[in-house]
Amino acid sequence: MKYLLSLLALTATCTSLSAKSRRWELCDVQGEPGTCLPPAECKAWNGVPVAGNWCSNSPDGWQCCTKKLPPADGSNTPAPAPAPSANASTDADPVLTKRRAPRSCNVGGIKGICIKKSDCKGTATPGAGTKADPWTCPRDPNDVWCCTDKKPPGPKGKKCNARGVPGVCMKKSACKGIATPGAGTANDPYTCPNDPNDVMCCTDKKPPPPPPGPAVKIPESKCKRHVIDAGYKILNANPGKVKSVGCYGKRSGTSDHPKGLALDFMTEVRSHKGQQLAEYVMRHAGGLKVKYVIWGQKIWDMGEKVRPWAQWEKMEDRGGVTANHW
Repeated sequence: MKYLLSLLALTATCTSLSAKSRRWELCDVQGEPGTCLPPAECKAWNGVPVAGNWCSNSPDGWQCCTKKLPPADGSNTPAPAPAPSANASTDADPVLTKRRAPRSCNVGGIKGICIKKSDCKGTATPGAGTKADPWTCPRDPNDVWCCTDKKPPGPKGKKCNARGVPGVCMKKSACKGIATPGAGTANDPYTCPNDPNDVMCCTDKKPPPPPPGPAVKIPESKCKRHVIDAGYKILNANPGKVKSVGCYGKRSGTSDHPKGLALDFMTEVRSHKGQQLAEYVMRHAGGLKVKYVIWGQKIWDMGEKVRPWAQWEKMEDRGGVTANHW
């Protein structure tokens, strides 16, 4: 009989904020305290994600989530909100009415200023907030982008390899050749991030077909691509430990499965392989972008220190080995 090992939920889209956020890295932006979170999760709680070197001990892409937009001039007093025009709509949320005073920015060598996208009369470019594409202006929920007089040069994209055929990482919709997603397996290496930006490896000629995949398959129906990619990385690093994998599924109460953001790794009941698998995911949580791991009625959250499974926090008894994630 196979039993449930619920291992991971990734944070590329809006997900519920963990009750243990106090254990995540704290940050401070010009006197405005915050907590390091994925930008999407911060915005889901009506916070303001501020990119920069505030979260050095968190996964790449995480930003300092503050209750309100920090001041632009380095003081602790927020910049006053601009006077609304006669036909402008009024934001009912006092946090969102705080606007950062215009500041300079740079997009591919083209200088501009940080203003709302709707107010930009030139070309508005969002800051990606990654090491490869430095953050220049805060984005949602304030919709502040870098506004330039002329159009910046197009993104060069990092180099990639689709089964031996060289290419460039870009959005599938922008690729004029063949767009190949990275499968994230040992036989078909992961080359470019996929969801939520639909970034694939764009090549001039068609790559050869992929070799046979692993014996254990991850169902792709309604399961996010980046979750599937991470799942295959775990499977390839832990051969023989997993019987089957589940992803999308309806659940009662709060769960990441209906969003296609969680994987269930099925193993034998109370098997030591399950503990080994759970601890492996914990040790590689940053690279895999894992939010939490559950095994054997115990839970480990991202942001907590790496420690043996026996020291994880115990969960309530749900009445059975499957419900208790054995």
